[in-house]
Amino acid sequence: MMTVRMEALNDTLFLWINASDPSATALLLGRILANDLIYLFPLYLALSWLRTDAAGREALLQAIVSAAIAMLLSWAVSKVWFHPRPFVVGIGHQYMPHKPTASFPSNHLSFAWAICAGLALHPVRRTAAWILALAALPIAWARVYMGVHFPLDMAGALLTGLAAAGISLPLRGTVIPVLRQCIEPVYRLAFAWPIRQGWARA
Repeated sequence: MMTVRMEALNDTLFLWINASDPSATALLLGRILANDLIYLFPLYLALSWLRTDAAGREALLQAIVSAAIAMLLSWAVSKVWFHPRPFVVGIGHQYMPHKPTASFPSNHLSFAWAICAGLALHPVRRTAAWILALAALPIAWARVYMGVHFPLDMAGALLTGLAAAGISLPLRGTVIPVLRQCIEPVYRLAFAWPIRQGWARA
């Protein structure tokens, strides 16, 4: 009975958000938010690495590890419980192509919110974590608006991201510092010239 009610709520919320007669501008914005805004997250990690200290880099690595765990959890959930996408079951309107893979949880948002949760484990990156979490909301909205996800897929992604960060938490004082120490010599060698120019931090 509870499952039926949740599915009904999911469908109702989806039909409320999903575009019914969008303009060309709305569709363009929807595609950009749904597909392209996600690149803000790896871009932030890469650029931040160039300008931060050891503590900041460990926060970035925590976020990367959390995102990797989130992707594994998302894959596992989709194998255990396959939930079809809206266009597969014939509900609403689909405005961008997508394979009929599992809908729950959203991989895009699992990745994004795992990065946010991983960053939030480190005080030096909590403000950035909140800003990125807010940036993830338009992605969540757009993927429902464009008809490739249900709203509860986004709630599942939030739980997946939080769980992934929780799993990564014991690594904060052990594996993460060692990982940083292994990566930094390679980074300093590869970015020797930008570091000498003062464009990147050693």
